[in-house]
Amino acid sequence: MSSWFTIIPFMVIIGAVIGGFTNFLAIRMLFRPYRTLYIGKWQVPFTPGLIPKRQGELAAQIGKLVVGYLVTPESIYKKLTDESFKRDTEEWIHTKLNSWLEKGVTPEEILNQFGMSNPVEKMESVIDKAIEKKYVSLKMKYLNEPIGDILPDQLTETIYSKIPGLADQIIKKGEDYFSSDEGKEKIRLMIENFLKNRGKLWNLVQMFIGEEQLADKMQPEIMRFLHNKGTRDLLISILEEEGRKLEQRKLEEFYSGVNEEKVLHFLKKEAAELFPLEGYLQKPVKELIEPYKIQLLDRGVPRLLASAGEYLTQQSGEILERFQVEDIVRKEIELFSLERLEELVIAVAKKELVMITYLGALLGGLIGMIQGIIVTVTS
Repeated sequence: MSSWFTIIPFMVIIGAVIGGFTNFLAIRMLFRPYRTLYIGKWQVPFTPGLIPKRQGELAAQIGKLVVGYLVTPESIYKKLTDESFKRDTEEWIHTKLNSWLEKGVTPEEILNQFGMSNPVEKMESVIDKAIEKKYVSLKMKYLNEPIGDILPDQLTETIYSKIPGLADQIIKKGEDYFSSDEGKEKIRLMIENFLKNRGKLWNLVQMFIGEEQLADKMQPEIMRFLHNKGTRDLLISILEEEGRKLEQRKLEEFYSGVNEEKVLHFLKKEAAELFPLEGYLQKPVKELIEPYKIQLLDRGVPRLLASAGEYLTQQSGEILERFQVEDIVRKEIELFSLERLEELVIAVAKKELVMITYLGALLGGLIGMIQGIIVTVTS
């Protein structure tokens, strides 16, 4: 009977020690030893540990897992379309943008940070070259073209629609001029110049009528001519006919003798006055966008995020492929310190690993107790 109280506890203790130590050793052998051990030329079994031995395979499998199941176009889309993520991102951008604007940074300083010195001069040079290039391009394109083909149809229609009004203005100016004393004097001079070359006719007119009386008689006739509806129709017809002739003429007919240097100087000057680069580049960005700040923050940022999210979702597969995420993960895991990896795993799962050790001891103790009972009964 006394053997029960000695053999069974002894077997329980031995079994618990063996079970606990076995589980503890198995856990340690996941990581250790870190390198292959040799006795002479003979490799010690179970060296290196499981994870060091399979680190390359583990890294490859984790890389495939990340790309195939974790970082996927679907997961990226879910994250980008998450309302809380979009709201937090917008708030973050607003905060960063406002903080950056408060610094009073100017466009010139921004360009200097990107390595562009004297941005005003360089940008003006670029604009001038662009104007010259565009000028030459348009000149070569339209120089041999009829003016009617160059002008837009809507502009041509508008010009022709203005002809009746122009005819009325011409007639009105004529009426005002010929009804004035200056106009009357002009009529007299015209009559005099016309009749002087007619010899005796000029002498007869001076003898019987006189220049002044003849001018007085011609003045109302000219006014009646100008008031006549046929005069207006004739003038409109002449202007329209001249307009159609002008449409058929090529631009080069009007371009001969043009000083191109003056034209280019005028275009560059107008462009500089229209968009004064120096003034814009030396003003704080905050001041430049102040009129549009609310629209930029309330509308521009959400639209930008939506566009960026849509683009990233559509191109995420290609982006992941180009960045070679799988290779990056694989290489990083292969280079990861085994000591550090062991520390991380033990730190995270310390309680569970201790419980596994205790479980081994418990199972070993139960097995030892059963063995002790069997030994005692059969002895």
